[in-house]
Amino acid sequence: MVRASKNFTIYTDCANFPLDRPCVYQKTNNSVLCDKCSHYTRVATLQKTTRILIIKLGAMGDVLRTTFLLHGLKEMYRDSIISWIVDKNSAAALENNTLIDTIVFNDENTEKYLINNFFDIVINLDLAHESLSLTKLSNKSKFFGFTVDDNRNIVASNDFAQQWLKMSAYDQLKKTNTLTYQYWMSKIANVPKDDYEIIVPLLEKSIKKAEQFFRDNNISHNKEIIGINPGAGKRWNLKKWTLEGFVEVAKYFSKRKHTILLLGGLQDKNEIDAILKENIPNVVSAGVDNSISEFFAKINLCDIVLCGDTMTLHAAIGLKKNVVALFGPTSANEIEMYSRGIKIQSRKDCVVCYKQECHLTNNCMKMIELEKVLEAIERYVQ
Repeated sequence: MVRASKNFTIYTDCANFPLDRPCVYQKTNNSVLCDKCSHYTRVATLQKTTRILIIKLGAMGDVLRTTFLLHGLKEMYRDSIISWIVDKNSAAALENNTLIDTIVFNDENTEKYLINNFFDIVINLDLAHESLSLTKLSNKSKFFGFTVDDNRNIVASNDFAQQWLKMSAYDQLKKTNTLTYQYWMSKIANVPKDDYEIIVPLLEKSIKKAEQFFRDNNISHNKEIIGINPGAGKRWNLKKWTLEGFVEVAKYFSKRKHTILLLGGLQDKNEIDAILKENIPNVVSAGVDNSISEFFAKINLCDIVLCGDTMTLHAAIGLKKNVVALFGPTSANEIEMYSRGIKIQSRKDCVVCYKQECHLTNNCMKMIELEKVLEAIERYVQ
């Protein structure tokens, strides 16, 4: 409510007030004033359901693994409406997720969306300035995670959020952390458990397209299909294992008559092409131009997935695949495998440095032994 003068009061929180012009009732009858209007309806009480806003913009792997929270939120607030603000480039990880009511692209209209809507709960798990600003701007009763005050101080909602903030500021704390991302986010968001599953939505048309791809390439399920994601995207080049290592894995399991499906996007094309040039029998590329939904569907046809700390890792875990994951510069402890995978951490002393470049000739990822990778995969094959 705003007191415009001693004669006029403006109820700016009224659902009928469009903010930049008189409401329809004022237009119809100029004598109608807010404090005497029978149509005053507070935005905050317009709906009886619990309105929840999640702000998680990117990257896609982080967006995907954060979907585990949705189960907990629906368990706590059964009559709820959940909206999610996300970068357009990462939105595909959320599309067709039945627990999300509204996906909001983070663009020039986001500010208007926040001003015109009220939320009982806002959850922001990001520390990027944009996410903090959106949280501060949102109309809310309470928030979980992080926002910012007028002096650029980050405000953490509870002790767990404060500890996560410290780990984000100091790599040495990240290195000593022994708890998973799911543990921390569940505590920060105040949901009851940390073992809810990651949600990877699959479109029926993408499933059928993937099955047709298998038929076209004469791929059978007589033996376990091993998916290999040899890349790590543009930002985290240091997360990649050696190309020679992936080639040797492909050769080893090709001799045992397993199909090896090379997984990745355009950013992984060089690695995939290099493996294909080895002309190893039973090695097939899943293609690098799949939509995200098609990519998920092709992962879903694998029995085992070998990868680094990438979006593929989170998708494979969410699709309940057996996963062998390779770690060097990032924390293996943060990754929840749901008892369906094996984590192989480099034995280099300087692991979990969170550096994107390294001057060492034998960097941490090069120190991961082929024998350990083969042994891990063999645990899941006949």
